[in-house]
Amino acid sequence: MLSSEDRHQSRATIREGDDVLIYIGDRRYRVVKIRRNEYFNSDKGSLNLNEVIGKEWGDEIRLSTGSKALIMRPLIIDYFERGFKRITQVIYPKDLGLMLILGNVTVGSRVLEGGVGTGFLTVTLARVVGDEGHVYAYEIRKDFIDVALNNLRRLGLESRVTIRHGDIRKDVKESDLDAAFLDIPDPWNALDMLKKALKPTSPVIVFLPTANQVIKLLKALNSKKIATDIRIYETMLREYIPDPEALRPKTTMIAHTGYVVFFRILK
Repeated sequence: MLSSEDRHQSRATIREGDDVLIYIGDRRYRVVKIRRNEYFNSDKGSLNLNEVIGKEWGDEIRLSTGSKALIMRPLIIDYFERGFKRITQVIYPKDLGLMLILGNVTVGSRVLEGGVGTGFLTVTLARVVGDEGHVYAYEIRKDFIDVALNNLRRLGLESRVTIRHGDIRKDVKESDLDAAFLDIPDPWNALDMLKKALKPTSPVIVFLPTANQVIKLLKALNSKKIATDIRIYETMLREYIPDPEALRPKTTMIAHTGYVVFFRILK
């Protein structure tokens, strides 16, 4: 079954209800849902969204000031940057990619997530596991769950995810899962639940913002003796200015966002 993301991207023309990336420039772009008689507004001018209906992907359109904008298919990076609602700190794409690989997530995987927040990781996992797999997520904040579900619905991914209003540290209903991802402040308190929920030697990936938390997790893993192949990563991303006459790095970069801790759970 195709997600809504796949369905609308397979069509040549834009319809009411589609998500569209309105791209004015590298700092001026936003994903908007096309609804009749609503407006897109920016410092470069406004646009009646009626004018977008019937256009083809890649068409150029003019704003009220005469400024030009491109109508493009939104990518997942566009949703992360200028589409999804955010009410929490999020895991950045530079870390999400590494976490997916470490977790060995593929079509059909059944994975556990603790600490949903805004749902960037949840969306990333749901896109990969497909309809054959499933994401079982736990979040203690109901307002976070509501935002994450809305973000999932926007891409038609909600059927691939079950978000439980509960605490992964205290109770996990699922078992025989393939991997676990934690974005909670005290993952050492969830280790017993992980052992019950995961297949032996399954990967666990934990995202932590501070070194103090990493140290506390390492001490718990050593004390409980339930993990092996422990690794710690930090990713940094530097973007370049695409000027063929003066190629150079941008003056700002995405440096420390958090530590990615990997280990395999033992019996």
